[in-house]
Amino acid sequence: MDPWTIGLIVLVIAGLGAIIFGALWDRRRNKRRAAEMMAPPARTIPQFHPDAPAPHYLSDLQARRRPEDAEPTELSDTERQSITRQLADPHSVTVKAGYASRDFITDSSSGWAVLEQPAVLVCGDAIVSFRELIGTLEKLILSRTPLVVVAPDIAADVLATLEVNAIRQTMGLLAVICDEPNLRTVASACQAVIMERSDRQSGYLASDDLGGCERWISTATSSHLIITAETTKEWPRARQRRQQRSTGTPADGDTRPR
Repeated sequence: MDPWTIGLIVLVIAGLGAIIFGALWDRRRNKRRAAEMMAPPARTIPQFHPDAPAPHYLSDLQARRRPEDAEPTELSDTERQSITRQLADPHSVTVKAGYASRDFITDSSSGWAVLEQPAVLVCGDAIVSFRELIGTLEKLILSRTPLVVVAPDIAADVLATLEVNAIRQTMGLLAVICDEPNLRTVASACQAVIMERSDRQSGYLASDDLGGCERWISTATSSHLIITAETTKEWPRARQRRQQRSTGTPADGDTRPR
């Protein structure tokens, strides 16, 4: 057989082998890709270090127990006398709506829930999920600013979460449930913008949307706002925003969709 014939046969065989190998390789690769596409995404499961302590979860009973290193909140006799005089002052604002739960009481002897220089969130409708409060709480918890939440109604699970955080002293908290007339009285007295659910859920909340007062005192049946001249000096921007919203005119720099 001629050498060129042998070379041609070898070339044909090599070519066929390359074609077959390529087809099989491509088939295998496509099969692997299809399997990867159909398979669930890879998930990295966090692992605890062997020496790390096991996570500790609180039961409901434990969560509602004040921590051993909790800061004292009981008032002195002098402070109670001062508050009593403020309650009798005709310039203090009183609404017929007390604390939503006894878990917010800070002074057991008098049964008062007292917060000093709190921010006040006034909600125009019921609070149905804790998500509505997260944005506000995140802004205040770092500065250790107490918060009074005023709303016509608060869902049971949301109220329970506020209670636990108040007991554990995550921050100063107080919830007050009141009707619309009293709610508007609070908003007017502390110069707060009445926030609707859509704004609370979106997380859009400027610092001047919150109201404030020098001292907030709640009993089981009523709440008292102590307003001072020094406090009202800090609210011109909040007053302007509230007036502009009531007329449908956006305040300067307020880009919130209407």
